[in-house]
Amino acid sequence: MASPRSHLPLLLVLAMALAAPVMAAPAASPPAPNAPPVSIVKTDALMKALKAGNYTAAEALFDERMKAAVPMDQLRGSWEQLEAALGPLVSWTFEAPTKAQSMEQRMGSLRFEHGEAKAMIVIDPKTGLVAGFFIRPPAPPAAEHASYVDTTAFRSVDLKVGTDPYLLGATLTLPTGNGPFPAVVLVHGSGPQDRDETVGGNRVFRDLAEGLSSKGVAVLRYDKRTKLYAAKMGTNTSIDDEVILDAVTAVHQLAARPEIDSNRIWIIGHSLGGLLAPEIAVRAGGVAGAVLLAPPGRPPWDIVLAQMRYLEAPPDQIADIEKKAALLRQGKEPEGTMLGASGAYWLDWSKRDGVAMAKKLGKPILVLRGERDFQVADEDLATWRVGLEGQKGAVVQTVPHLNHLFIRGEGKPSPAEYENPDHMDASVIEMIRRFMTAAPAAPGR
Repeated sequence: MASPRSHLPLLLVLAMALAAPVMAAPAASPPAPNAPPVSIVKTDALMKALKAGNYTAAEALFDERMKAAVPMDQLRGSWEQLEAALGPLVSWTFEAPTKAQSMEQRMGSLRFEHGEAKAMIVIDPKTGLVAGFFIRPPAPPAAEHASYVDTTAFRSVDLKVGTDPYLLGATLTLPTGNGPFPAVVLVHGSGPQDRDETVGGNRVFRDLAEGLSSKGVAVLRYDKRTKLYAAKMGTNTSIDDEVILDAVTAVHQLAARPEIDSNRIWIIGHSLGGLLAPEIAVRAGGVAGAVLLAPPGRPPWDIVLAQMRYLEAPPDQIADIEKKAALLRQGKEPEGTMLGASGAYWLDWSKRDGVAMAKKLGKPILVLRGERDFQVADEDLATWRVGLEGQKGAVVQTVPHLNHLFIRGEGKPSPAEYENPDHMDASVIEMIRRFMTAAPAAPGR
């Protein structure tokens, strides 16, 4: 069984970050004279309930949207997994409430017997109920550069990607010299990812960017919109909003830079980003090709269920997802959310046909999957292998010994290994470089 700590933070962020009130509720009773703000009272009540293991009391503090997004059994399982990893909750400290649109939010730290975690609680002052609850472990220590990185061969430039109101922090690694250089835009997997695609103790996109830039390729990576603006985006987020619009803009901004060979821009996507990379390339135009790292090939609910069974999730959680997946297969939206995302989001994902977009693109496509990847299975890769059979310039390959992050390992894979700081395997960097070098440039922009 995987270490609880390894997959709990993602579950909490996915399920709770999207929770927000969507309907009117009875107004909270006015506070007594000299009473502390309702956000302080409810924060303390929630933490005391969780510390005592009183999940009924904790759920009673949630608004209806939170109750739907994080049912009590899920709250119990998640909190118990957190305490299994960090020990019992000892104490907590929260900053004074701040206003965020019509809500009050409090940032704080939770101290457990064996570690700490950061938390944010959002209170709707109109109802006096919890409208959002975020828990995130401390950031891992800064990773060393991979052995294949030559820090003298490139420089890093901080810039912004996107347009108002969703400007995104970004880093462009530029090879030493005058250029123009071939270039890559990196596209993240699902969830609120930073520009390094930090997963546990690993920084997948930093390795990829610095590895390629050490070999003469400029690489642009950026913080994902859902990482920076989750509260502003709300619950009606589409795949376009989450991924595609910003990636297309990034391609155009990169092509406009004088150091970049605009006819040799590639898209490299990981996981969900891999599925969408061909569509991004088509919509951006003028892209030389795409590299798909661990792209899904099955409907998303089938992948979710396979992962839950692999990780031996509680039977009631699996049953709940199976019930919702049955409706989604019929094109119907289930009530509430699934893993914090709306039914419309999952249906939107399921309609994205990466193989069809790769054929429409008609450019070189490299599809790679790690042999030890339990998140994207060989069944997913088969979809690409069969779908792209006979297409000129398409290569589909499994890389031995590598997991979903393209990090080398042995034995049965699990999320626990993501916590161990390591680096993307050098062979993947070299395969990508060779594939890009051998491919022709795109027609002039």
